[in-house]
Amino acid sequence: MRVGFDARWYNDSGVGVYVAGLLRALTERRQDFDLVVYEDPRNPVPGLAVNVVERIQLAARKYSLAEQWELKRHCQKDGLDVFHSPFYVMPLRAPCPVVVTVHDLIPFLFHIDPWPKQAMVKLGYRLAVSRAAQTIAVSQNTASDLRMLKVNPERITVVHNAANVSSFHARLQPSESEHLATKYGLRPPYVVLGSAHNWRTKNLPGALKAVEIAREKSRLNFQTVVYGPEEGLRRAEREIGRSLPNLVTTGYIAPEELGIFFRNAHALIMPSLYEGFGLPVLEAMSCGCAVITSTGGSLPEVAGNGAQIFAPSDINGMAQAVASLLLDPAELCRWRERALVRAADFSWSNAAEQTVSVYHRARRRNEGADQK
Repeated sequence: MRVGFDARWYNDSGVGVYVAGLLRALTERRQDFDLVVYEDPRNPVPGLAVNVVERIQLAARKYSLAEQWELKRHCQKDGLDVFHSPFYVMPLRAPCPVVVTVHDLIPFLFHIDPWPKQAMVKLGYRLAVSRAAQTIAVSQNTASDLRMLKVNPERITVVHNAANVSSFHARLQPSESEHLATKYGLRPPYVVLGSAHNWRTKNLPGALKAVEIAREKSRLNFQTVVYGPEEGLRRAEREIGRSLPNLVTTGYIAPEELGIFFRNAHALIMPSLYEGFGLPVLEAMSCGCAVITSTGGSLPEVAGNGAQIFAPSDINGMAQAVASLLLDPAELCRWRERALVRAADFSWSNAAEQTVSVYHRARRRNEGADQK
């Protein structure tokens, strides 16, 4: 079996993490199939051995008509049995069965873009899942959401994401605290929040309020780290009408750096209104970081018993949880241990094995259709 994988979506987003993590795991377990990786020449996926996979650079711009022609041509020329699109953009007239991965249904649940753009994105989703031989959902919650698009449940497989264990692990190094102090002026205790361009769905204003109340409850002058685009943080601050004291902003940071933040933090607070998976929760738990999250979307599914879970609107509950972690070392230790136990349930090797099974189902389904 020859499988084509559209790796042009590799970047620093959640989709990019999925592409890199899954591809590396696929190359490690490649036994019964050949893997052809299609890449953006300006942004190839690092860490893929040339002698293990066939790497082909595509010239067409993403979201273009030329892209559709080029992908279709390569499916034929490269003799693919299955094509995997890790995003909703896929070759609509591919001569082989296509597997598409759906990460979330945010465009159908929240107004995040101007109407014309959001309408086009919705159309892209509908075309992808209607033409895909098999659809991978990154969580059971996303699989359930796909009912909105009337996808046949028999064509949906849940394959959970995982954390990159080279960056997100619990092996604390003595030099890390000095690194944080020197580079960021940061010393424990501190808590971590994530900013994003879609800051409203991340419930960043709620997280900021929870930290503010936790400061009053604990009477500790702890620091707050916000990683990610500062634009989202500034807009969230305008919504609540103030800035937090002792705030450290980092902008975008590499996964290795984020792992250091998580390992040395008292907590990650992620009270999103909705997540298709919620990778930062798993990444933090993999570092032994205590996590406070919400009931939004897939977050309870990912967190399991490894994190404290509140309704997104329960600001006081989250604040009390933060204060308890700051004031009670035994409580902090308990949630760190539970985080590590839960994180061990996820791995990219498992995800790769399940994904290969989806490839085989897509191929068999196509062969069955040809015989009719």
